[in-house]
Amino acid sequence: MNIHIITLFPEIFTSFLETSLIKKAQEKGILQFSLINPRDFCSDKHQQVDDQVYGGGAGMLIKAEPIVEAVKHCIRESKIEKSDFKILFPAPSTEVFSQKQAYQYSKQEHLIFVCGRYEGIDHRFELYMQEHYPSQFQKISLGQFVLLWGEVATMTMIEASTRLIPGVIKESESWQEESYSLKEGMKNLEQAQYTRPEEIYGYKVPEVLLSGNQAEIKKWRDENTI
Repeated sequence: MNIHIITLFPEIFTSFLETSLIKKAQEKGILQFSLINPRDFCSDKHQQVDDQVYGGGAGMLIKAEPIVEAVKHCIRESKIEKSDFKILFPAPSTEVFSQKQAYQYSKQEHLIFVCGRYEGIDHRFELYMQEHYPSQFQKISLGQFVLLWGEVATMTMIEASTRLIPGVIKESESWQEESYSLKEGMKNLEQAQYTRPEEIYGYKVPEVLLSGNQAEIKKWRDENTI
């Protein structure tokens, strides 16, 4: 999978991309990342990417043109076909991200994330995307709360989606049998899990988990979700 991130602050992703399973997936060639700064697509010599809001109001708004041109650059340089990519804009929306979307995104060859800042992005960015990429563009929220920027939401969606790609997590059971499974209609939660010691603070590991009887263990796990 190729993941393209449009952000005014690419340095935020340095630690994220160089840590743990995300780093290992890149070393295996499973994931490839590119960071694109919309300032590189500003037409003025000062590379001003934001301005005041028409009609008044607090804060600054990111201009539409550098964001649109950054998206077009990703599509052009990567020679992406319209059928195999998504343009994702994490922002307040009626559509909320869930494990269902994570599964869908994990099947894409290319994901383009657009990270907002300040008061957001000039609405004409969305209008352009909706007109030119109606089946690829998606504005999606993590939930009914507001973040300072879109980078954190982007990292969350990347992690939730890429962990479902075979090879990113060594043990496939880690994501095939877990909370919010599609095969369970997104209504399941995992069971409580335990490790050594067998007793701590007066709480004991359920005897069935120590029995070695896999049939009984599976039955217990199916009946004991939290």
